[in-house]
Amino acid sequence: MADCLKVIDKANANRLSDEELVEILTELQTEKKTRLAANQLQNLDKSVFNRGELMINEADVARMVEKRSRYKNIIVEQRAIALAERADKAVSNPSLGLEALLVGVNAKFEGAQKSVDALNQALMAEFMGGFIADLKKANLKTQFNNMKKDFEREVARVLANLNQKEPLPNSKITASKEAVTMGEIMFKYQRQAFQRENMAGAFIRLKEGRVVGASHDIRRMVKGGKEAWVDYIGQKINWQKTASGEFYLPDEMLIDRELVQKLATDRKAFLERSYDAITTGVRTQTERTEISKSFKGPGNLAKRESASALFTFKSADDWYDYDQLFGRASLREAFVQDIQSSLRSTALMEMLGTNPKAMVDRIQQRLLEKYKSDPKKVKKLKREAAAINFKAAYAEISGDVNLGSHTSIARTFHFMRSLQTMAKLGGAFISAFSDVAFIAANRMYQGRSLMDSWGDAFSAVFKGMNAGEMREFADRLGVGIEGQLGDFMSRFNASDDIPGQTSKMMSMFFKLNLLQPWTESNKRGVTLMIANDLGREASKSFNKLPDDLQRLLSIYDIDAAKWNKARKNAKKGPDGRTYLIPGEIEDVSLRQNFFALLVSEADNAVPSPGARERAILRRGYRPGTAAGEGIRFLTQFKSFGVTALTKPLGRQLYGYGAATATDQLKRGFGANMGLVNAIVGTTVMGYFVMQLKEVMKGREMRPHSPETFLAGAMQGGGLGIYGDFLFGEANRYGGGTLQTLAGPFVSEASELGDLLQRTRGVVLGGDEDIGGDVLRFAKGNIPFGNLFYTKQVMDYLIWYQFQEALNPGYLRRMEKRVERENNQKFIIRPSSIIATGGGFR
Repeated sequence: MADCLKVIDKANANRLSDEELVEILTELQTEKKTRLAANQLQNLDKSVFNRGELMINEADVARMVEKRSRYKNIIVEQRAIALAERADKAVSNPSLGLEALLVGVNAKFEGAQKSVDALNQALMAEFMGGFIADLKKANLKTQFNNMKKDFEREVARVLANLNQKEPLPNSKITASKEAVTMGEIMFKYQRQAFQRENMAGAFIRLKEGRVVGASHDIRRMVKGGKEAWVDYIGQKINWQKTASGEFYLPDEMLIDRELVQKLATDRKAFLERSYDAITTGVRTQTERTEISKSFKGPGNLAKRESASALFTFKSADDWYDYDQLFGRASLREAFVQDIQSSLRSTALMEMLGTNPKAMVDRIQQRLLEKYKSDPKKVKKLKREAAAINFKAAYAEISGDVNLGSHTSIARTFHFMRSLQTMAKLGGAFISAFSDVAFIAANRMYQGRSLMDSWGDAFSAVFKGMNAGEMREFADRLGVGIEGQLGDFMSRFNASDDIPGQTSKMMSMFFKLNLLQPWTESNKRGVTLMIANDLGREASKSFNKLPDDLQRLLSIYDIDAAKWNKARKNAKKGPDGRTYLIPGEIEDVSLRQNFFALLVSEADNAVPSPGARERAILRRGYRPGTAAGEGIRFLTQFKSFGVTALTKPLGRQLYGYGAATATDQLKRGFGANMGLVNAIVGTTVMGYFVMQLKEVMKGREMRPHSPETFLAGAMQGGGLGIYGDFLFGEANRYGGGTLQTLAGPFVSEASELGDLLQRTRGVVLGGDEDIGGDVLRFAKGNIPFGNLFYTKQVMDYLIWYQFQEALNPGYLRRMEKRVERENNQKFIIRPSSIIATGGGFR
């Protein structure tokens, strides 16, 4: 007890009295000893929550919750300061500690990659990986993805029933056997997410009859109008269970007309305030319970999460009817959003306490005070002219950067960018072959030899294609499941959280262009390799592990004691190999660390943007604003280039302990083999991809030249986004320099404007022939029109025919231009197949 008091008193900084500290510790230790004796609990937060759950008097619960929140926030703050001190000791930059806490950094110090973003991804991996595996085991995954109408309504009934204190038997629910099974699987993960959020700092109580959190579609609400919305939802909600029963009258009081009339007026006012709050994002202060008062601060996340859901519907059918008219009109989307929202809140509270935004500001201010005598460190802490600032980073991890994404202007511009994606990235699968080089570089960082790393890189995609038991095993590791959740497109665009038909089309597009299966298979393969690496070394104590593996574990906050706990969970997989399985680890915090390691390492190996990369690109600007939409257009297709720099290449420069890139390069060739491997590997793979694209166009390969070498480096991503400036003809996705700098939409809009001006000239009597240019513009902007395996067929059957009909002799002139400008010839000349003026020869 005395040692605990010393540690906490240092963190407390006189904010709690000694008596309060002793009381907190006494209660916590007593509860923990009792529960641990029965092997029922694993950590302190859960013991406190369960103690509160057993109390009957709400005021007593509120008092305990407030103490827990204060205690937790003190510890969170002290851990954050310690992280900044480790960053300062390692690379003389304490600001990296706060950045690491939010979005992770490449520097080599303990906990550098254990961020809010990493924890959020780890929780998603654990929960959704297990959820998908359970659906597949029950042969219900396809039905889950295609839930509609009656079946969807049946599943909603099952969920509502399970969310009762005393659920009815399944035989009493109007639902099919499949709907019951699916509802039970969904409830399992819904309840686990609810419990995990409470462990992190919330105090959410059972909401009887709940299906999922009400999903409001702001666009539909605005279109329907406030009056129609108020009238409709007023008939659907259970007033006894909404707003703590404030607007409910027992039957015996309904005879009082004046009271009934006042109640109707109050209900309408309440719903109108709710409508304004939902559609504008500005919440009103509605909590009045003792529990809500126990969470301090205007931006308190635990308070918001602990408050009861705003509306409770009379029945599952009433919820479903509302969701179809004013919600997402999809139980699947509403459920996934509910889980994502819960897990994001869990990650924020776990790492930043019950008032995350205030905690970030407080940590920054404490660090500025601590290092005020060092101007360089102060400048870094203020993030003046930095690539990433703390405000933007927090906006990404909290989801604040997506506020406004449902406005009409945001949805319209999102749709325009989506069209460009589906019209321009049909060949992205071919470009993605250079991922092999990034996988090899990352495997070297993890301790593999040069030859072994390349062997792993080429075999990863095949390991990830395993079916049956190995596929279920890989799903439970939680990696390579993005496409199954409909969020795959984020690898190439820092997209906003806008579900609906556009996102479904994007998901279908990335399946058809084969990029989704390629990426997911590689991620699964890499993850299985890492889990197998850990399993093979599980017989060794931490200090006997290879140095590279010790470094890897350390940046995810896994030390000797934690490794000794975790390595007991190494088991044989379905293929007979030994794997360390995170889901088998009982300690919640340690389990999360290993899930974070697997997910983050997969994203490093197959470069996929996280919150850090999105913060660099979007700068915290929200959709629907001039700055937010402008930056989204300008940065479209930039995610890969930025991610290549910040993840695989940034790791090679800063991940071995160097404070600057110059320091790392000075260490010599041997110390930079990973960097050399990454740059040379991506250049070679980029060269291969570039020449493959030429052959697929029907052309001979490009001749060897310095220009060709630079084009290969750029194509592979070895030079990152800077390679776009070195070769003007084409970027990684086939566009020109203007597209690279300003984004594809700006380029296409500029070309459209030029075509309209030229059309005006023709209408006014000019004789310019613009038919061919109009056709080329149309061809380049048709979604799904440039899929790499159908492009040549479409060219010969449609586009070449139109070009020749509009402009006879076009193909011969095109062949001469390619030979003159690129020093290339066609393997089979199009003009030898298509006749002049159209038709086949």
